[in-house]
Amino acid sequence: MKTTILGIVALAAVVAVPGLSLAATYAYVNTAGEVMTIDAATPSQAISSAPGIHMHSGVILVNGTDDAALVGDDVPVN
Repeated sequence: MKTTILGIVALAAVVAVPGLSLAATYAYVNTAGEVMTIDAATPSQAISSAPGIHMHSGVILVNGTDDAALVGDDVPVN
C-alpha cells in the first residue's frame, strides 16, 4: 500500500515538473511606459495576463542579459 502511494506521488511530481519548466520570461510596456516582465508559457498568454499592459504593447522574449537590460527602462507612450 505504501509503495503504491509513493509511486503515485512520484508520478504526479514527474508530470507536474515539465509544465513548470515551459514558462519563459517576456517583456512588455505598461501604461506608465515602463518595461516590465512576466513569466508565461506562450506570448499570447503573456499578453493576456500582463498587468497594466499598454494597449499598443506587444511582448518580446527575454533571452539573456542583453534583453534583460531593457527591463525598467522608460518608453514614451503618448
